[in-house]
Amino acid sequence: MTKRRIILFSLIMVIGIIFLGCDLMATLFHGEKPSVTYTVTFNANGASGTPPETQTVNDGAVIILPDKGGMTSTGNIFVGWNESASGGGTTYSVGASITVKRDMVFYAQWLDGSTPQYTVTFSANGATSGSAPAPQTVYRGISITVPGQGTLAYNGKTFGGWNTQSNGGGTNYEVGATYTVTGNVTLYAKWQSTIQYTVTYNANGASGSVPTAQTVDPGTEITLPGVGSMSNIGKTFDGWNTQANGNGTSYAEGAAYTVNANATFYAKWVIQPDPPQGENPPGNTIAEKLAYIANNAGDGTVYDIAVNNNVYMGPATVSTMGKNITVIIRSTSSADVKTIQLESQGHLFSVDSNITLKLQNITLKGINSNNRSLIQISKGGKVILDSGSKVTLNTNTATNGGGIRVDGGILELNDGCEVSDNTYSNYNGGAGGIFVCEQGTVTIYGGLITKNKALGSWAQGGGIAIASGCTVTMRGGIISKNRADYMGGGIYAGSASNNASPIFIKRAASGSNMSGIIYGSTGDNANTARVGSGISFEYGSTRNRNSTLGYYDEITTMSNEGWE
Repeated sequence: MTKRRIILFSLIMVIGIIFLGCDLMATLFHGEKPSVTYTVTFNANGASGTPPETQTVNDGAVIILPDKGGMTSTGNIFVGWNESASGGGTTYSVGASITVKRDMVFYAQWLDGSTPQYTVTFSANGATSGSAPAPQTVYRGISITVPGQGTLAYNGKTFGGWNTQSNGGGTNYEVGATYTVTGNVTLYAKWQSTIQYTVTYNANGASGSVPTAQTVDPGTEITLPGVGSMSNIGKTFDGWNTQANGNGTSYAEGAAYTVNANATFYAKWVIQPDPPQGENPPGNTIAEKLAYIANNAGDGTVYDIAVNNNVYMGPATVSTMGKNITVIIRSTSSADVKTIQLESQGHLFSVDSNITLKLQNITLKGINSNNRSLIQISKGGKVILDSGSKVTLNTNTATNGGGIRVDGGILELNDGCEVSDNTYSNYNGGAGGIFVCEQGTVTIYGGLITKNKALGSWAQGGGIAIASGCTVTMRGGIISKNRADYMGGGIYAGSASNNASPIFIKRAASGSNMSGIIYGSTGDNANTARVGSGISFEYGSTRNRNSTLGYYDEITTMSNEGWE
């Protein structure tokens, strides 16, 4: 070989290494590399039947998660797959796409048959052509893969994923992101112009994850987020500020902000106030703390259960072994009401004798099809709803009382509390909001009883239904916008027997400087019913003491000149 040929061959080798890469050169000289494969295994996770077959795929392959096949689990529903047997990871629905980069084991996930389903709807949000992806309906807690735009297009704008608000000012989800479904939701296609501004959030010394940055068109109005998972020992989240030292402009959680430039918001922290006096029971969950109280309570003890995050829990009983105790369940911040969501059928809280349960800045949220009221108060038990507390969104299809059943116990409502949007749904009976029976007692010092419904041909008491022998004293508060399909939109007082003991409906004594309002059949705040929109008394004087008898269809405003 001539010198010139040797130089030329060497030059070709160098160029080949540079442009073709080492792997390709190795292939030229040594042949193809063996491919890397992984196995994807499916585990029945305690169910009977045979799980789907194991799949062996190449590194980086995309698989579609299969259906349950022949697996069954008595009383439970198959909802997808999770790499954690306990469901601690992400649960993927059937049909989800998974990229395989390692050996994987997916465990079947089974939920109680009463677990609610929710629908994720996708809105074209003004697109000039194409159709939005089909809605997806899954069980609560299951994750879906956020779809692409499909055939959607918008002249002059580009697709930027999906957003919880039509103006793009909510939380944004990119295509392919995992979205965990906790309620019915609409995700709007995000159409963005060439110019974009970004709003960033800074934890300002706290631990935990800051809210996701929001990138939007100029002039978009966004809603500022809450604390999320951030926490700062000894301090309480108090909104956002444009400066880290808090000397800029402050904005509350949920405030509207119009974006006209890139911006950074700093979490604002204030010194946490002293909690109410009381013993903090051990346990990681509310249920564990209540179990400790039931077995270890000391007579006269006050227990303080602080709620840091929104939680789901099953039915629970607040009880003790004959000891007189008080249990306070409260949010850690008066500015940040926390929600306790019922997971399955039953009373979220059953309050036994000798127990006083006090709720502060806590929302109790029910389910769409329940067989019980959200709270039950047994004889000798007491529940106090303080400011910021709400009992809401429970539908009882089996027994009287959508929101609260005062079954011989005591209920006290104070300023700033609310019993709302609860439903009793059955042929007969009633009490959308509060049912009072077995000589139970209700005192309304303040608060709002509103938008509760008693549905059924003979259903009574949209707001409150009172059985014989019970006492309801109204010293304040408002009863409005409730509905009964038969009698007593606001309040129904009656009994199935003409000889039953009287019902007492009292007013504040003269000079007490307290009053209450019960609306009738007219106006924006009207209670509605076929008979007795405001108050309906049934069976005459054997039922009613210290009151005027009859059906009240007009607005009834009771002041401190009222009954006693």
